[in-house]
Amino acid sequence: MSFSHRIKGVTELAEKQMGEASNQSFATRKYLMAIGQRSRTMMIPKKTPKMPTRAASSSAVKKHATDNNDSVMANTLLWAHLIPPMPIIASTVYRHFTKGPPLKSWNLSTDITINIIRDFLDRCRKITVEEIQRMSSSKKLPIPSNIHRRKFTVPYSYRERAGNHIAKLFCQSDERFIGWDWEASRKDAPPLNGEWLQQKGNPLDPSKESTILYLHGGAYYLGTYGIYRQFLSRIIKYSHASTCSIDYRLAPQHPFPAALEDALATYLYLIDPPADDENQPIDPQKIVISGDSAGGGLTFALLLVIRDAGLPYPAGAMALSPWVDLTHSLPSIITNMMTDYLPPMGFKHAPSPALDYTRLPQKRVEAILNAEITTEKSDIDNKPSTGPFSEDISSHSQLIEDIDRIQFYASNEALKIPLVSPVFDKKNLRRLPRLLVQCGTAERLRDESIYTALKASNCYPGAQSDHSGSTNHVILELYEDQPHVFQLLFSNKLTSRAIKNLGAFVREVTCSPAIAKEKSLGYVTEDTLTIRKVDSQGKISDAKKEVLEKISSKTWANWEERLSRPSIKERMDEVNAAFVKYSILG
Repeated sequence: MSFSHRIKGVTELAEKQMGEASNQSFATRKYLMAIGQRSRTMMIPKKTPKMPTRAASSSAVKKHATDNNDSVMANTLLWAHLIPPMPIIASTVYRHFTKGPPLKSWNLSTDITINIIRDFLDRCRKITVEEIQRMSSSKKLPIPSNIHRRKFTVPYSYRERAGNHIAKLFCQSDERFIGWDWEASRKDAPPLNGEWLQQKGNPLDPSKESTILYLHGGAYYLGTYGIYRQFLSRIIKYSHASTCSIDYRLAPQHPFPAALEDALATYLYLIDPPADDENQPIDPQKIVISGDSAGGGLTFALLLVIRDAGLPYPAGAMALSPWVDLTHSLPSIITNMMTDYLPPMGFKHAPSPALDYTRLPQKRVEAILNAEITTEKSDIDNKPSTGPFSEDISSHSQLIEDIDRIQFYASNEALKIPLVSPVFDKKNLRRLPRLLVQCGTAERLRDESIYTALKASNCYPGAQSDHSGSTNHVILELYEDQPHVFQLLFSNKLTSRAIKNLGAFVREVTCSPAIAKEKSLGYVTEDTLTIRKVDSQGKISDAKKEVLEKISSKTWANWEERLSRPSIKERMDEVNAAFVKYSILG
């Protein structure tokens, strides 16, 4: 082939991918602008405000108009700032065709999408937690035309019941490390709202229909069930189930264990609703608990509470890129830094009252302890707020740690509580229902999924034979070159396969009547561990032997050693050094 023909071929390929990427980029920008418009209009009253009486001063009228204009202007500027700039797209296109994509299977569209998300998260550092929370919850996706929606509110008493179960699982040191009066805060907490989604015209008997309790992601401080409607509607299509999703309380205003209490309250409500409630009790064996990222970690934490509190088990659980180690100890958090969009040094935000943890209700003992530690309230305005992998954050306690608080969800001292980071479960994640774990091989939390699957199935190097029957049945699916929670980002063969597999898992573990109409994918098996690899074309292959050969005894010992390290600062320094190295290499 002549040189000119090669140039022509590359040019045609570039033009084709540029077209796809431009459409996706334009759609992303349009979506962000739509959210901004929605957020702005929400701040303008629908009804004309009542005019003040003659006695009211004209200054009050001017103040109202000024405040309203200022808030709308501030929100407009906020969204304008967060819309991805064209240089990000242009630089990605240039790098893609001159140096090649970060991973061989990535086309230009994937490359641009990940860089837009990465840039968006970086820009979010300049706004406050309260602002990004308001933005992430103000826009709910429309309800698909083939889906019926019904709202609900979990009664307050279920939070009390859930809290009582959880409190019994904490020891004295756990309560001290949690560091706030989470039980007292329940009285002033917002209502626990959610929604049911069901396919219209579903021929299944409601009493035999499967239910998915879905817990959204968002690092425990962002998100709402409303942005998952399109995604959940696709799972409904393949599972022939209903979904139940909630808006659990978010950190930092409501740290651990508020989200867990809300998740358990909802589960108790599903299996044992009030006598006068419109919902009938759901057989736990018809329920599958699921979630992505932080919602995946919350899924595991909820399973641990159900197990240890002696509550009825669900039929199974599905975790998508689960965040089960908030200490971020395992190697992929570093090695996959450049192939994922999660911020290299964590989520950071501008200073705000939400990050002053001394504002949380304190238990009397904690209040006395804090008074001995510090004699004056920390100055939040002089403390830059951060999230994972950063050192400066307003914190009321630094008793045993060598670095300030790194997570919005829990203090450093609490990060190894199993209900915060399930990888530290003292029972090795045993006696759980059937599990399906999906993750991308390019994401930073990949090793957490692999570790969890091997630990729960008792198939890790050096594992002792277990004849007690406590070993779980686990299926781990590894999706080639995919980033964190790819199922919600792309429309490709891998995403389609992942969602179809989620639907099949629900059908099979709940013994849905829909099984007769669909092909079995083998999710109910006697094997304790199944590992499947899904390539870029959506083709599934058995990868158990390959993965177990890579996870040698030496590798596993290294992972265990990394998890056991007492120093948080050591972990953060390691991540920072890697980030600096990757930045220099470009």
